[in-house]
Amino acid sequence: MGLLDRLRGRGGPRRAPHPPPVRVAVAMHQPEAEMLVAMLADAGIPAMARRTTFDVPDMLAAGPREILVPASRELEARALLDPWPEGGDAGPDAPHPDWTRGPQ
Repeated sequence: MGLLDRLRGRGGPRRAPHPPPVRVAVAMHQPEAEMLVAMLADAGIPAMARRTTFDVPDMLAAGPREILVPASRELEARALLDPWPEGGDAGPDAPHPDWTRGPQ
């Protein structure tokens, strides 16, 4: 089966199109985006970073980046990037443990 046959719609079985990637995070600049993509890659989650709606042409690494993953891995990626459990007592607003208060 050649390229022209595929373009004309003849030939082998058709594959379902891949769903578009989903955004799981936004990084403020390229180094942060590369760190997040590396964290996901270490966990076996394919990810990529792309520029958001605006660009800073004079500063190549500046400007926000979206972190995208396949839709099938979205929940796993979000759990890795935002580890605070919902409704749990861990989190930024949770009371600090006694050892962080210092001597009283």
